[in-house]
Amino acid sequence: MTHTLTPIGVLACLMALTSPAAAQEATSGDAHPLFGEAPEVTVLPNGLRVISIAWPSPGIVAYYTLVRVGSRDEVEAGHSGFAHLFEHMMFKGTRAMSGDEYERRIQGLGADNNAYTTRDFTMYTVTAPAEELRAVVDLEAERFQRLSFTEELYRTETGAVQGEYAKSASSPSLPMWEALSGLAFRDHTYGHTTLGFLADICSMPGEVDYARRFFARFYTPDNTTIIVAGDVDHATLVREVRRAYGRWRGRRARVNVRAESAVRSGAEHLVWNGSAPPRMLLGYRTPAFAGDASRRAERPRALRETAALDVVRTLVLSEASPLVQRLVTEERTLLDLRGYAQPSRDPGLFVVSATFPPPDDAPAVATRDAAFDAAQDAIQAAFDGVAGGEVSTERFERTRSHLRYALLADVAPPSDAADLVGRMIAVGGESDDLSRYLRALDAVTREDVAHVAGSYLLPERRVRVTLAPPSPGESPPERQEPLCPEAP
Repeated sequence: MTHTLTPIGVLACLMALTSPAAAQEATSGDAHPLFGEAPEVTVLPNGLRVISIAWPSPGIVAYYTLVRVGSRDEVEAGHSGFAHLFEHMMFKGTRAMSGDEYERRIQGLGADNNAYTTRDFTMYTVTAPAEELRAVVDLEAERFQRLSFTEELYRTETGAVQGEYAKSASSPSLPMWEALSGLAFRDHTYGHTTLGFLADICSMPGEVDYARRFFARFYTPDNTTIIVAGDVDHATLVREVRRAYGRWRGRRARVNVRAESAVRSGAEHLVWNGSAPPRMLLGYRTPAFAGDASRRAERPRALRETAALDVVRTLVLSEASPLVQRLVTEERTLLDLRGYAQPSRDPGLFVVSATFPPPDDAPAVATRDAAFDAAQDAIQAAFDGVAGGEVSTERFERTRSHLRYALLADVAPPSDAADLVGRMIAVGGESDDLSRYLRALDAVTREDVAHVAGSYLLPERRVRVTLAPPSPGESPPERQEPLCPEAP
């Protein structure tokens, strides 16, 4: 029913909303680089924002509800993982409608529904026949305003979250991301993954009162945006949302997210007792998607740097790049090499992922580390080459054009449109951040690309996590089973 979006690259998150006193309705008829006609936006007096996107999908609408709460907001010690937990809890019903009844009604409409959680936001998705819009509005309004759960149901779902963590921990990806996040962030809440710290997940079953407060603090109209794409009339949508959500009250809690005190470098190696091939993650500290939200004058420059970093990622780490062709296709020293320029609300990470061929025999530590170092050096040399202006004008122009049109080509059904707009809004905070980003991408120059590579993709801004089966003399760490022992 639900899934969690991994930390791997997303254009993430939700709006900084106006106060109810200042709320106003607005529609924009300006041309849009992707949709033709710009999305229409209305803010209700309670702060709930409603966006419609005209998209060629006769008879179909994608109804996305964006809540600006993610693992970033989990600032209280001992309480990580609650944003992800509520991705689950939101499907468990209200006083008037059980979770099973909600699912039965959704399916009865011929609709599909899902959800995912990121560092910066949680997204709830419904794709349904356009003629059932009113029914969808009613179902979603009911659970977002009147979620209710018993302590027994809550404990059952926290057990499911513990099981999800255990399943994820059986793959190398989770421990690697946990280690990378912890190395890069010692102060900021990006230092834990969306799933949360294991100790916090284990203690969740006894935190039902905290969970209810969490819902009241963050599931509020001023912290929520409804985005509907497809065969939708904006006036009709607003009328239905106003009818169903207009009495919703509450203000988002203010949380003190600590800024990271320093840009760090460091490395950690994980010994993995399994069949997974050796892997490496490199994380370079990069700015927030749209810069510091309190300094609006910086937004154009920040968006341009974000777009320039996307160009660097494509130049160096796309499937057709010279580096990937050499290391993966020709020399075959890597099975896979890719990059994730992770847009985020606060300064985040530009991540490089490398997977190595499994060795025939367990190599000595020095041999294994030499292979990791060689790949890291090759990747760093490619970044340094971009910083030094080695990219030709022709290749730069071709790459920038490809990046722009690939982004637009990836939007096909209305769900893609709603998701892309929502995630851009989420990290940027403005309803037109998608068009702002595309304009920034159009304005990026070779000098911009060299600047960001030379300013951010540096060894002193890099953290590294490697993972491999045991080398001679090494043994994997023992892990307690089950991960969360039962309370006595």
